[in-house]
Amino acid sequence: MLKAGERYTVSIDDINIFGNGVCRIDGMAVFVEGGIVGEKCEIEIMSVRSKYGYAKAVKILTPSVYRVESLCPHFGVCGGCAFGNIDIELENEIKERYVKSAFFKQGIKAEFEKIICPVSQKYRNKAVLFCKNGKFGYMKKDTNIPVPHTECLLNPDVFEQIVRFTEEKLKRTSVRALYMRKTSHVDPKIMVCVVLYKEQDLFSYVSALVNEFPGVATVMYAVNSQKDFALEGCRFKTLYGEGYITDSLCGLNFRISAESFYQVNHTCAGLLYEKAISLANLDSSSTVADLFCGTGTIGIITAHKTGATVYGVEIIEKAVKDAIFNARANGIVNAHFEAKDASLFNKHTDTCIIDPPRKGCSSFMIDTIKRLKPKKIVYISCNADTMVRDIKLLEKEYKISHPVSIFNLFPRTSHQEVVALLTRVEG
Repeated sequence: MLKAGERYTVSIDDINIFGNGVCRIDGMAVFVEGGIVGEKCEIEIMSVRSKYGYAKAVKILTPSVYRVESLCPHFGVCGGCAFGNIDIELENEIKERYVKSAFFKQGIKAEFEKIICPVSQKYRNKAVLFCKNGKFGYMKKDTNIPVPHTECLLNPDVFEQIVRFTEEKLKRTSVRALYMRKTSHVDPKIMVCVVLYKEQDLFSYVSALVNEFPGVATVMYAVNSQKDFALEGCRFKTLYGEGYITDSLCGLNFRISAESFYQVNHTCAGLLYEKAISLANLDSSSTVADLFCGTGTIGIITAHKTGATVYGVEIIEKAVKDAIFNARANGIVNAHFEAKDASLFNKHTDTCIIDPPRKGCSSFMIDTIKRLKPKKIVYISCNADTMVRDIKLLEKEYKISHPVSIFNLFPRTSHQEVVALLTRVEG
């Protein structure tokens, strides 16, 4: 029986979606932090469960051919990246295997296209850093404790510059977090949101910020003193600018507010939406339900490219206001949006596009889809496990009718996006 503190020399046979190497000791699976497939390591057991154990690599005896030197000095401490020390091609392979395994475990037969990953650094257009003792950083791995560091290889350089500026200007204040968004333009526009524990005057900070960074188009703030911080619980108020920024995606312009959902990887998101729309194979006679529509990005792009009539529903009212504005601003008259729970949607449509949160579709949502009986469902998901769970619930009525597409929308992290086309079974 394994015991914490024991050391072993092992060969790493695999690597999981969380970036941990996998080996076996006396038939028990052990997940090794810092181990990479193909390596021989000396490991120390950290904890033992009934069927598996956790360990850390204390010495790499034979390095893997896939090992690369992490360019981030905080890798392994910061909880953001799982794959900062391996080749990007191996990361793509791991994510592809993970998605395929999720389908296989549920007994869902599907073919798969090669994973798509057009960019792996500086791709994020959104970042949230947390403040502790006057220093900003990201959460330590498996904790809610910020690790002080402003630089991140996934963020644009201007985010780091704004964070350092904010640290200097807002010393010894009640700042809790800094939230930033950026457009994809050559001359990008930036949204800066300061989250406070309690109200305070930010006038001098805002004046200095917009003077130092001409690209800052709007500055907002929110007060959140709750013990468990959630960005979704913040109600932002505008201090400077219009309270939103406007970005371009697939040839259209979209207004993005602080509360709006918008994919963090602009380049890959455009490819993902193009794929989803092509799978739907729509024309001007088609009617589409865009459930969980957010700010209306994919629905508006679908209406523009295909001429189909799109009905979008979203429970967040602010996002729906943005969707309505975005449709009008782009001259799209065949896309309609309303604020309501997607499970209450009742218009006749021949195609459903769904992009639910990580927890997947609720039972009410599954019942709604069955009630609507669309001929096709385009399912976009950031969680393969909940996606296949939902497909399993629909398998009597729908079958996967096209190779599943996997997009590495979040390189170096453990996440990815998946797109599948489900077609209604005759009879």
